[in-house]
Amino acid sequence: MSQKTINIGYARVSTHKQDLGLKVQIEALKHCDKLFIEKESGANNTRPELTKALKLASDFSKDGKQVTFTIYKLDRLTRSMFKLLELIEQFNEYHIQLVSLHEKLETDSLIGRLLCVILGFVAENELENLRFRTKEGLRKSKENGVRLGAKRISKEKEERILNKYLHSNISIRNIAKAEQISTSTLYKVLERNKVANNRQKKTENHC
Repeated sequence: MSQKTINIGYARVSTHKQDLGLKVQIEALKHCDKLFIEKESGANNTRPELTKALKLASDFSKDGKQVTFTIYKLDRLTRSMFKLLELIEQFNEYHIQLVSLHEKLETDSLIGRLLCVILGFVAENELENLRFRTKEGLRKSKENGVRLGAKRISKEKEERILNKYLHSNISIRNIAKAEQISTSTLYKVLERNKVANNRQKKTENHC
């Protein structure tokens, strides 16, 4: 009787805002015996969930089990060609098969490994191009006098926030919600106007 293959899945998104992309990956990898999920940039090689997934896969392999490491797309594993080469070497060392569903790639053959490296180069090149375009866009915006960063709230809105904070019992969260700003922005307004500890002092005076 043939030995059952242990399937380790790994899904990754760059930010918490990419939940839709994560759902697609989770659906595609639902057949895996164990799924590791990471919210971290592919350019960052310090990824705890990937480290855990690789360790589990290698441990199963050391125990004599057949192991497949499955990802939805190659760039979910890494966007660095050199990191990809390192991972492929690690998979080969422990006789772990890497499978990328989107590209229909498997590393159990020389051709499969070669295609992985080529696609890894393409992914890294795309990342470098994106970085270059972003830097160029920022540089041109600066040259054209475009102010970068978050738009500062109006003086009228700032005064309204201060009035609510100083003269009502509305919570910080509800003031921020009503003014359609984040609580961190609200605290900055208070700090800028040197009234950040006002409520705390009021509370202490009434104790």
